[in-house]
Amino acid sequence: MNLQYNLSDLDLNLENTLSLSMISAAQPLYFNETAAYDDIETQLSFGPRVPGTSSHDDCADWIRAELLNVTDTVVTHNFTIQKSGEPSYQCQNVLGKINPHEENIVILSAHWDSRNVAEKDTENQSFPIPGANDGGSGVAVLLELSRVLYEYKNELDCQLWFLFLDAEDQGYSRGMYGLQGWGWAEGSIVFANEIDSFYNSTSETIDCFILLDMVGGSNLKFVKESRSNEALHDSIFDEGIKLGYYEAFPSQPKSMYITDDHVAFDEIGIPVIDLIIDFINGEWTYHHTHSDDLSNIDVASLSITGRTLESFLKKYYTINQNKDWRKTDLPVSTYLLIAIGSVFVGGILLVSILNRKQKRS
Repeated sequence: MNLQYNLSDLDLNLENTLSLSMISAAQPLYFNETAAYDDIETQLSFGPRVPGTSSHDDCADWIRAELLNVTDTVVTHNFTIQKSGEPSYQCQNVLGKINPHEENIVILSAHWDSRNVAEKDTENQSFPIPGANDGGSGVAVLLELSRVLYEYKNELDCQLWFLFLDAEDQGYSRGMYGLQGWGWAEGSIVFANEIDSFYNSTSETIDCFILLDMVGGSNLKFVKESRSNEALHDSIFDEGIKLGYYEAFPSQPKSMYITDDHVAFDEIGIPVIDLIIDFINGEWTYHHTHSDDLSNIDVASLSITGRTLESFLKKYYTINQNKDWRKTDLPVSTYLLIAIGSVFVGGILLVSILNRKQKRS
């Protein structure tokens, strides 16, 4: 009798071979995705956060009030945008600092304005969008991270900036401006140009800039943004993989060049990463439409993003850890590929041995 063996019959599933506990976070994580979801709901309750509206100002006041409870210092960066022949708009970046006495600075950022038009929709294109994911989700994750990290700030050896950037989403797309004549990421350009006003560059160093944009939608899958620092990208993706978020942090992510708030900081020499999805051809299809609302927010995506960043910060910025994301080991994805290869080769050898034994019998 000739027996045939398939690898699938040998129960060589990777999850049965590798213990997830071996690649899980070393410390407990406290990020609360329900609180983050509630923060998106609060933002939408103000109405569209478009510069020049009362809902925009109300949201800024709310962000500031939240930060006053969970940061050591809150600063408002006021600036004016006026394009030729157009009205002037008062805008504001809001900055909360934890551990302002530390010399090494990590910036966590998101934009908090929402787009004034829905150029990708088939109806009501000239009306503003809700912006639940595009703006709202990044703000929500940052606010919840500020609450969590403030509780154990004495264990951190860095200064944390929570930077909420205005005037990001009013540029030109598909024949329409959000606000006439505006470019993309106006608030980050102004802030980066004036960044020396917010820290002492002779004694303090900005270690990295981490941007969150559209991090709360269903089917979360981050791309590799082309300007993002390679080592920073690998280190953050590595943390996500360690936590088991394989789909959100693919081993071979799609590469995209995206104009976003991180660009201005990259141009002044700060290592950056843009944690963002493929909003053009990806599975989340509600970008710049009226369907960017709460119904297309997934609390699991908020959890994945928040817990991954909390784990990253604990690993590289906890006192006495002596770790540097610039000098990381091989990514976990590499170890997984090695393990898969080993399992595959082992399975082939096992099949070969079983077949030889069968022939002898």
